[in-house]
Amino acid sequence: MIGAFTVGKKAVKFGYKRYGIPGAIASGGLVLVGYVAVRRALKSQTNANDATLDSAIDAESIKSAVEEDGLQAVTDTQTLDDAINQDELNTPVDTGDVQSSVSEETEEFTDEGNEGQA
Repeated sequence: MIGAFTVGKKAVKFGYKRYGIPGAIASGGLVLVGYVAVRRALKSQTNANDATLDSAIDAESIKSAVEEDGLQAVTDTQTLDDAINQDELNTPVDTGDVQSSVSEETEEFTDEGNEGQA
C-alpha cells in the first residue's frame, strides 16, 4: 500500500497543476489530514501496529474521495469501507466506530468551512 508521504506528494502535484500554489497547499493538506484521521481512528479501534495499519489503509481511495467531495468524505461509511482492507487487520472493524472517531478528528477542519454558510 501507499504511505502518507506518497499520497500527500501526489495530492500536492494534483493541486498545483490544477490551481497553482494555493491548490497545492489545500489539496495536499486535506488529503494528508484525511489519511491521518483514518489511520488514528483505525489504530484506536483495533490496537494494530504501524506496519499493519499502513498495509490495511488504501490511501489512494482516501485521496480520490477527498479530491471529489472534500474532507468530509472521509467520514462517509462507504469511503471507509473502500479504504480499509479488513483482511490485513487481525481484528474485525466496526466501521461505525471508526466513522465517529474520524468525524471527531476532522471536525475542526470541516466546521471552519461551514461557519460562514449559516
